[in-house]
Amino acid sequence: MKSLILILMVLLATAPASASETLAIINATVIHAETDAAQDISNAVVLVEAGRIVAVGATSEMQIPQGARILDAEGGFVVPGLIDCFAALNHQGQANAYLAMGVTTILGVESTRRGLLDLDSDPSPRIRLLGEVGFAAASLSDLLQEVDAEKASGADVLLLMYRIDPEQMQVIVERAHEMGMAVIGELARTRYEDAAALGVDAFVHTTRYSLDLAPENLRRGVEAKPFSNDLGSAKWQYYQMLPELAADTEAVRSYGKKIAAAGTALIPTLSLGYLDRPGHANPWDDPVAAILDPRDIHWPADQTTGEHSYPKDKAQAYRTIAQAELALDAGYFGAGCRYLTGSGSDVWGTMPGISLHHELEALVAIGHTPRQALAAATINPAEVFGWDEVGSIEPGKMADLVVLASDPRLDVKNLRDVKQTVLAGTVLQRSELLVPKPLDNGQLLRRQSMPIPPELMLKEGGPRKTEAHLNLVDIDEITYISDGLRVEAHLIVPKSPGPHPCIIYNRGGNREFGANSPMRVARRLAKFASWGYVVVASQYRGNMGGEGQEEFGGADVHDVLNLIPLLESLPEEADASRMGMIGFSRGGLMTYLALTGTERMKAAAVVSGVGDSRSGIKKRPDMETHVYAELIPNYWEVKQEALLARSPVAWPERLCPTTPLLLLHGTADWRVDPGESMSLARGLLDLRRPYRLVMYEGADHGLSEYREEAYEQIRSWMDRYVRDGEALPDLEPHGD
Repeated sequence: MKSLILILMVLLATAPASASETLAIINATVIHAETDAAQDISNAVVLVEAGRIVAVGATSEMQIPQGARILDAEGGFVVPGLIDCFAALNHQGQANAYLAMGVTTILGVESTRRGLLDLDSDPSPRIRLLGEVGFAAASLSDLLQEVDAEKASGADVLLLMYRIDPEQMQVIVERAHEMGMAVIGELARTRYEDAAALGVDAFVHTTRYSLDLAPENLRRGVEAKPFSNDLGSAKWQYYQMLPELAADTEAVRSYGKKIAAAGTALIPTLSLGYLDRPGHANPWDDPVAAILDPRDIHWPADQTTGEHSYPKDKAQAYRTIAQAELALDAGYFGAGCRYLTGSGSDVWGTMPGISLHHELEALVAIGHTPRQALAAATINPAEVFGWDEVGSIEPGKMADLVVLASDPRLDVKNLRDVKQTVLAGTVLQRSELLVPKPLDNGQLLRRQSMPIPPELMLKEGGPRKTEAHLNLVDIDEITYISDGLRVEAHLIVPKSPGPHPCIIYNRGGNREFGANSPMRVARRLAKFASWGYVVVASQYRGNMGGEGQEEFGGADVHDVLNLIPLLESLPEEADASRMGMIGFSRGGLMTYLALTGTERMKAAAVVSGVGDSRSGIKKRPDMETHVYAELIPNYWEVKQEALLARSPVAWPERLCPTTPLLLLHGTADWRVDPGESMSLARGLLDLRRPYRLVMYEGADHGLSEYREEAYEQIRSWMDRYVRDGEALPDLEPHGD
C-alpha cells in the first residue's frame, strides 16, 4: 500500500498543477523571512486553493483534502517568491529566466537601454509597472498631470527623478500616495535627506542616493547631465570620489541614520557592478543563461571570459565604483537602513533572474544575514510598496512560492537551487522553464524616439512651415522579430488619441541604398502618418544594423508580413482591422508579393513599382550583376525561377482579389519601365480586379514633378478603402 501511495505521489508531482485545484506541498521546511528561526516550520504542509494559500502548518496538524494534487518537496525548503524591484522583461525567454531563478514579481522598467516590457509572456512573473516623472524640469501643475497620466496608464510605483524641486516634491509624493502609488526617488535637485523626510518610500542606486555626500557643485552637475558617459563630466568626477566618500565612515553612518529614521528603504542595485568586482563568476556559465541572448543585454559580459570588454580607463573607473558601493552600503546598513532587492537588469551586463542572486550575494557582503537578504527580496518590498498579496507564506496570500533543494538560511547562494516555482498555485518545473523559447514574429523588442533632422527645424526648435506635419506625429525607431531575426524599422504614430488605421510602407532600393533615412522618414512617412494613420516601415533584414540578409523579394517579404502582428500588438495606437500598404519602386514588388500572402490589406498603392524583373534586367543589366546576383540565394542556378517569382505581371491572379490597387508611374522613369505598371494593370483588368492606373506625363522615378498630387491620390485611396471601409465597386460591365 505504501508503495502504491509513493507511486501516486510521484505521478501527481510530475503533472502540471493548475490554479483551479487544491495543491498540497508536503515534506517541506517553510521559511519565514520576516521572523527568526523559531517561526520556521519543519516537516510542513502548504495548502493552496484557487491560487491562494489557505493553510500552512506542521504535517501533524494538517489534513490534506481528498483529491488534492501533491507536490513533494522531498525534504526541501519553501520560501516566498522573490521580488526584483528594478528590472526589465522583453520576451518569453527572459520571463522563463526569472521564474527559473525563483523570481515571481518584478517592478518592470522600460528604457532605451532596457527595451520594452513584454506584458504578454505566459508564464510570466507578475509585472508591477514603474512610471516616471521629473526627468525634465516642469511646473508643478504639469508634473501633477504627469503623475495622473502615469496612474491612468497603469503605473503601480512612481519614479521621481532629477529635476523635481524640493517645493514640488511634497505635493507630488502626496498625490502619488493618494492614488495608491508608492514612490521611488532617483534625485539631484531635491536632496535625498529632504525627500526621505517628505515620505518617499525608497531610493534606487547606491551611486545616486549617495549624492548627498558629494560637494554641491557636483550634485548640480549630475542634475544637469545625469547620464553622461564623459569620464571628465561632473557625474564621473562624483563617481571617482565614491571611495573617498565611503572612507568617511562617520559621515556615511550619520547620513544612513537619517534615511533609516525616515523609514525610506534602499534599492542599491549592486548587481550592476558584479562584473567589475574581483572574483566574480562568468554569468554565462549559469544554466539559466542558456535561454538568454546577449543581444538583449546592454553591455553583456563576454561569453567566454565573463568579463566586460571595456577600454582600460573605463574598466578601472567601473571597478572603482563597484568596490566603493559595497563600502557605502555597508555603512548605510550598519546605520539601520532597510533594503530591497533590485537587479537593474538588463544593463551593464545584468541578466534577468540571474542578477537578482548577484544582488542577494552583495547584500550578504554588506552585512545582511542570509535570512535578512531573503527578507529584502520578499517581505520588505511587499511592505514598502503595499503589495499585500505577496512577500510571505500565510493564509490569504497569493501562492507565489519557490521550492528549494538546499537551505537558504545557511548560504544565500542556496536560493539558486530551485526545484519548482509555484506561481498563483501553478507548479512550474525548472527543467521545463529552461527549454529555449523562440521569439514571436512581429514582437517589438526596442522602441525609441527618432530625433528630427536639424535641417528640417527652425532656430527656435519647431519644424519649418513646409514640415508642419511633424507637429502631429511621434516618430520612433524600432526593432522587431521576423523569422527569428532582429529587423530594424520605423513606427510613426499620430499624437491624437487612437486607435488609428494603419499603413505598412515598403521602401525601395537595396541594402543601404534607398533605406529609410531620418530625412525620408520625417518628410514622407511622417506626412502619411499626419493623415491620421499609424505608419510602420521595415528596413528589411540585414539592413541598417538588422540581422540576416535581404533577398530582394525572397524570404524578406516575411519582414513585411510580420509587421501585421506587430500592429496587432499595439491596440491602443493601431486599429489592425484597418490596414493598407504603400510601396515605392522595389517596395512595389514587396507589396505585390505581400498581397499574395495576406488578405488583410483594405487597399494598396504602388509608386513606380517593379513589375517584371525579367524584362528589367534586359534594360538595366546592372540590376542582375550588382543586385540579384548578390542578394538572391544561388541566383545563377535558379535564375529563371527567381526572376519569374519577382515578376507579378506574370501572375496577377495570385494578388489578393479584395485589395484594390492604386498604380502610379511616371512616363519618364528610367529606373523601372513604366510599361511594367501598364502590363500589370492590363492583367488586373482581364481578371476584373479593382485597380486604378495613373500615368504621370514626363514624371521621373520618384514622381518629383507631381509629388503632392500623387500624395493626394494615395491619401484619397487610403481614406476611401482603409479608413472609411468603402465597398469595392461593381467591376462587371454595366451602364449605358
